[in-house]
Amino acid sequence: MYIRKIEKKDRSGQKVYTYYRLVHTYKVGKKVRQQNILNLGKLENIEKEDFKILANRIEEILTGTVSMFSVTSDEIEQIAQKFAKQIVDKGVFPIKKKKRVVSQELQQEYQMVDMDSMEQLESKSIGGEWLIKQALDLFKIGELLKAIGMNEKESVMAQQLLTAKILHPSSELETERWLQESSGALELYPVDDDRPTTRYRLYKAATHMYKHKDEIEKHIYTKTYDIFSGRSKIIIYDLTNMYFEGQMRLSNKAAFGRSKEKRYDCRLVGFALAIDSMGFLRYNKVYPGNISEPKTFKQMIDDVEKQFDTRVETPMVVMDAGISTEENLELLKQRKYDYVCVSRIIPKEYSEPTKAIIQLKDNRGHNIAVEKVLVKDKEDAFLKVKSEQKQIKEDSINQKLTQGFVERMTHLNEGLSIPRRTKKITAVHETVGRIKDQYSRIAKLYKITYQEDTKKGVVTDIQWEKQKEREKPKGEYFLRYSKKELQEKEIWDIYNLTREVEACFRILKTDLNIRPIHHQKDAYIEPHIWLGIVGYQIVNYIRIKLKKQDINYSWSTVVEKMRSQQISLVSVNAKESEKIYTKLVTRPTKDQKRIYDALGFKNRPFIRKTKVVPQM
Repeated sequence: MYIRKIEKKDRSGQKVYTYYRLVHTYKVGKKVRQQNILNLGKLENIEKEDFKILANRIEEILTGTVSMFSVTSDEIEQIAQKFAKQIVDKGVFPIKKKKRVVSQELQQEYQMVDMDSMEQLESKSIGGEWLIKQALDLFKIGELLKAIGMNEKESVMAQQLLTAKILHPSSELETERWLQESSGALELYPVDDDRPTTRYRLYKAATHMYKHKDEIEKHIYTKTYDIFSGRSKIIIYDLTNMYFEGQMRLSNKAAFGRSKEKRYDCRLVGFALAIDSMGFLRYNKVYPGNISEPKTFKQMIDDVEKQFDTRVETPMVVMDAGISTEENLELLKQRKYDYVCVSRIIPKEYSEPTKAIIQLKDNRGHNIAVEKVLVKDKEDAFLKVKSEQKQIKEDSINQKLTQGFVERMTHLNEGLSIPRRTKKITAVHETVGRIKDQYSRIAKLYKITYQEDTKKGVVTDIQWEKQKEREKPKGEYFLRYSKKELQEKEIWDIYNLTREVEACFRILKTDLNIRPIHHQKDAYIEPHIWLGIVGYQIVNYIRIKLKKQDINYSWSTVVEKMRSQQISLVSVNAKESEKIYTKLVTRPTKDQKRIYDALGFKNRPFIRKTKVVPQM
């Protein structure tokens, strides 16, 4: 074998394109024949003097011969293995496939082989990919993609992309590398196509799916409802934001705002979610980064309302204090929706009609005391919550902030009598303003007074005194609800469903890694986030099924445990100038089998696949 240089010109004849082709020479009688084996591309990373070494190494891998002199570098060896695999996969040599039945009755077949020629050509992960493949089949994603107009190749590309977003969330460029080099996903989605999986085909698949966003979301949610039927008609709503890398000049939605991750140096995009009681998404929307949380509420209600027949069922809305404005609560009352939320107001006047304090546990097992109260001039009901753990936490935070506030004020006050320190009236007031802004939670509890020498224009003394009447009870807050017949424990359990939204955001941002966002255009930003949403629905289904079997792994732990199940390609020389290639899937470990069994999935796609390649 040798490498031939090919030059082609464009239509104008001005630009010359160069690439290389692997050619095999052989004799037929006394005549020499040449066979084009494979286009190798530009070979930019290989020096021309190493072309012969590369060609020889590819021939050695294909024929199973061993050179007496090992002179290949690691880079050449890796490239040679890659090209040899492509030649085997494309069947350039005459291939005779041996049919086998993968079952309990698999009969043993004996071959005479050269054990010294046995070599493992590659090994890739298959466990997580096989898990996701079966989940996608359960949701009939392949049929859905064809229904929205995708052909077989596009459907396969979309499912590969979804698999990558769930198991190895990254850019399309990194996804391309992962699918080709590290993952066995391509083995699970065979397609009669010589073109490789590229980032451009992945972009196209993502864009096509996003155009049919509503159909796909409705299909997936309907499937989850069929699988987990009978769940309560509860909507938990919240809004978060995610930060971008870069200046984002090409995006209309990237804007500076109040970052929930304290990334005030980055532009943000807002992201609203409404989920049901089991954590499945009913609604999602991307907003500009500076959007006001309460203003997003009405649109969510309008969109989600279409999913309900309000004549038969009335949903209950659960939300946090950031969204539960008086305007939004009035909207829910007008539409006769029930709700449970954190009260934005701290009632000053309320009565305790039953004087019955109920002791409950929070989600971490800490004691809380709850009590129904009646608030003056309010139609809806309130539940007073007293948490010892919250009080301890608030005391600790206040103590730390108080220490910082007092230290800054003391330093400023002592400097009034020290030369070259801040003492002018205007400068002192500005400094105190900055201190109050930095320690706003504590500063509002203090009354600050100044002694000034107006003739000299300086401050001579500063006094700060804590006003106890300004302090609020620690560890206390109020839940506000509309359905007055609810019992204390029911109200508390419904409110705690907001943890599901927090868990959803955590999985999306951390396990599915949808932030930070590196895309620069809105046309790519929204599909990027939305693919994470589709992936989350699949992940949530798997986690719920595992929890039912007392398997409480995080998603990152599930991915890590499944990664060790591998698919390997092994070659060995047989008699009569034949080479046997065998693909093997490893047996699942104890933990992997437990996960498969909990989901009702098969524990491997196949045991082995074998084909025999006659050597030329």
